[in-house]
Amino acid sequence: MTAILLVAGGFALVAVCATLAPFYFGRGGRLAAAATIDDPDRLAAMKAAIVSRYVQEEASYKRGEISTRQWERRSSYLRHRWLDVARRLDFIASNRMAPVILAMLMAGSTWFGGLTDSAQAAVAVEIGPRHAIMLRGGVDQLWGHYVFTVNNPGDKASEFASPVMLPAGAIDVRPQEGISQDEVVVGEGGALSIKKIVEPGVHLLSFGFILPSKAGQAEVDFAVPYPVAELQVLVQKNAALTVSGNGLVSRQERVWNLSSPLEAGSRFAFSVAGIVEGRQRLWILGSTVAAILCGLAAAFAIRTSRREGGASDEEVLGV
Repeated sequence: MTAILLVAGGFALVAVCATLAPFYFGRGGRLAAAATIDDPDRLAAMKAAIVSRYVQEEASYKRGEISTRQWERRSSYLRHRWLDVARRLDFIASNRMAPVILAMLMAGSTWFGGLTDSAQAAVAVEIGPRHAIMLRGGVDQLWGHYVFTVNNPGDKASEFASPVMLPAGAIDVRPQEGISQDEVVVGEGGALSIKKIVEPGVHLLSFGFILPSKAGQAEVDFAVPYPVAELQVLVQKNAALTVSGNGLVSRQERVWNLSSPLEAGSRFAFSVAGIVEGRQRLWILGSTVAAILCGLAAAFAIRTSRREGGASDEEVLGV
């Protein structure tokens, strides 16, 4: 019996070692180790390297050097690795969930007239045309991250002011990548804007938000304050969420693209289904059944009391 236990224990040890070995050895270990790195400088360097590689792969795809299938696989891999590093870096910095972003957001820009006249005369700060919304489900809640870029093409820091595109009814809205609390301005009706000094170059900005859901579904409704040329709605890997709405087209798994550009002043709305439900539906069902039973009991009691009250004295006494 002892020999059998020793042999079984040996096999179990080998199986455990074989399972854990890929996390410590082999190709890709440097990126996989991002979850254990505590040095912000190393993590920032890894983020920059991943973005640079994404730009190179995108250029190769546009030149026709790689196929569409290869590009989709490589871009998906780089996006998820960027997310791993960004989450770790954000956790170390502020203990909040990091935003998810496509590195391709760093490419392209369009003019936005949100500056003062004097600032525009000096240098035009650009807001990127490509935007992304990353979604993941909670319990009776939808967690989202809205990400965009701002570009200062000049050689000096310049002031930039802009409203923020956030969904109606959002709660726990927080500035994340590239924005501090001091750079957020709350306007009339609770509308949020940003006002910050933008250094030369391209900068990533993002906001996190939470939307309540009912019966496993949430409605996402954005008021668009500036032109949006391209937008992607991304769902977290292995999530059961599905996105539907006018103006969205599913190009690949867990990714929905904007079918046509959005103009300033327009609205952009879609629905998200498949959110994990808590006990909300059980409470509603239980309350409904209890109300029906109470109503039936009250009706039966009233009807019975009327019958007894309408009987004559002779009928009661049996005379």
